[in-house]
Amino acid sequence: MKVEPYTKDLETAVKAFNRRLRDGGEGKEVFPETWVRDLPKLPDRGLYQESFLVLEAGQVRGGYHLKHQKFFILGKEEKIAGGPQHIVSEGIVNAAHTMVGVFLLKNALQKQPLLYALGMGGKDGRLPRLLKASRWTLHPIPFYFKVLNPSSFLANLTYLRRHRGVELLFDLLRYTGIGWAALRILEFRSDKTNSVVCTESFVEFGAWADKLWEACKDSYSFVALRDSGTLNLLYPPSNTKFLRLRILRDAKTIGWAIIMDTRMCRHAQFGNMRLGSIVDCLASPEHAYCTIACATKFLERRNVDLIVSNQASSAWCSALGKNGFMRGPSNFLLGLSPKLAQRLQPFGELKHHLHMNRGDGDGPINL
Repeated sequence: MKVEPYTKDLETAVKAFNRRLRDGGEGKEVFPETWVRDLPKLPDRGLYQESFLVLEAGQVRGGYHLKHQKFFILGKEEKIAGGPQHIVSEGIVNAAHTMVGVFLLKNALQKQPLLYALGMGGKDGRLPRLLKASRWTLHPIPFYFKVLNPSSFLANLTYLRRHRGVELLFDLLRYTGIGWAALRILEFRSDKTNSVVCTESFVEFGAWADKLWEACKDSYSFVALRDSGTLNLLYPPSNTKFLRLRILRDAKTIGWAIIMDTRMCRHAQFGNMRLGSIVDCLASPEHAYCTIACATKFLERRNVDLIVSNQASSAWCSALGKNGFMRGPSNFLLGLSPKLAQRLQPFGELKHHLHMNRGDGDGPINL
């Protein structure tokens, strides 16, 4: 087996690879059938994505992506790779290729020892099991939610309603109004003492975002570069699904947030709810509360049923709790390669100051 960059001439082989996966009963884990990436490698660009394929006798047996990006680790700038993203192996459907996944992971580590993986759908998935066996550090990124429409929430919480007994309980809570009252009581625990002067929508990150980044970057033990150039690549002005908020106090920018307002349709976890999500954000820890408050109020005015967010930093988790969010089970994992985990020791202390969310992974997929 050998690993080669994904080029246009290999698209046909990738399509054949995907057909074998589908024929084997795998309907989800397929590899992109175009070699073109959303973030191609260009001169003088620190943020880019590469794709690699495992070839055996001219046939594709697997592949993965690497997302290269600059991070600050304990105040020092480092080049880190997010990956292996979307790692797919023919071993999923054919035991003869079981070791392809291990081969892919070793190849990715050879290219970049400082690797992280994010998301992965929970600890029981194929990739988390592989990473754990390879002595990676796995850490769940906390999940928070705020219910704005209890009736819709109870009717659509698909994940829990798979069990008949739970479904009957949810229907009882929904139709008697008990659920509405309980959720509202929980919401009133929030701390609403702080206020924010101004919230502005915007289209493109500017110099103000660079100033905020410089002011915030040393507040976190591990944070991806979030200057204006990087952010406009991740959230291009032409992409209207991202709603951008700038938070100001006394005419000074204290934070920003990327949010989404999505009408779900038969979603595995959220059913048919109108889902608000706080995808990405930045502020100093002391301004996290204000930033979350503004993003929440903005989504409340849009009449979403539910707001969700995954945040690693303890300061941001606290900010969510004080804004009426509740913590739920998380299937959003952070995996750190052995060498990257070594750089973040003692991890038990530094993990509270990681600043990571859905903006640091494959993107806000499934939202």
